[in-house]
Amino acid sequence: MSDKPVPLIGVNASLQKNGNGWYKVPLNYVHAIYEAGAIPLLFPCCPDPLMLNRYLDRVDGMLFTGGDDYPAELSKVEAHPKAEYMEERRAETDLLLMKMLLEERNIPLLGICAGHQLLALASGGKLIQHLNNAELHGFGREVEHEVGITGGKWLKSIFNTKHFIVNSYHHQAVREDAFPPGLVISAMSPDGVIEAMERPGERFVLSVQWHPERIADKWHKMMLFHYFIQKCLESKRAEKG
Repeated sequence: MSDKPVPLIGVNASLQKNGNGWYKVPLNYVHAIYEAGAIPLLFPCCPDPLMLNRYLDRVDGMLFTGGDDYPAELSKVEAHPKAEYMEERRAETDLLLMKMLLEERNIPLLGICAGHQLLALASGGKLIQHLNNAELHGFGREVEHEVGITGGKWLKSIFNTKHFIVNSYHHQAVREDAFPPGLVISAMSPDGVIEAMERPGERFVLSVQWHPERIADKWHKMMLFHYFIQKCLESKRAEKG
């Protein structure tokens, strides 16, 4: 057996209360972590700091997945009729977990789709509850569109290009007029939707609005997830000294 270190990656889950109740994570996230050389660890929907800290003590990085919409009250607005809000226990757990990671931990963090929006909310930002042109961003069906890198350093380090095509499946977005302090916009769509954010510094904190875990461009998926896992390995080695 190889003695190469294998990082453990935390993954948040959705909660379904039908039947006996279920925690659910789409397979694409799990497979992307496996393919990049790491092992996923499912986090339960449990808004208990003590329990979450026990999980965080074991992981070398954290992936926040997509899902239904975060509650409108987190953006201090009324619910939108076209929104499908997630189960309250997941939202409460995710927000607590993200804040703990930003304020108390130093491990790499990757947010995808709802995870991108969660990073904004936990950092003091707000969300657009329904884009005026939501169909162009995947409301109802997944679509493709261009994004352009605008700043930051992580996307620039991952992709050797200023523009690329992404898969899009969302109808909410981070509000630029209520952008969270402490983050920078690293990619935008041609129509002005914030497509990626980063936290300045040496710690890898990146969120993207698209879905690299299931994008048709396998190179894109490989580059992003392998880079994330490499940062988790570097963090793991640094912690051990």
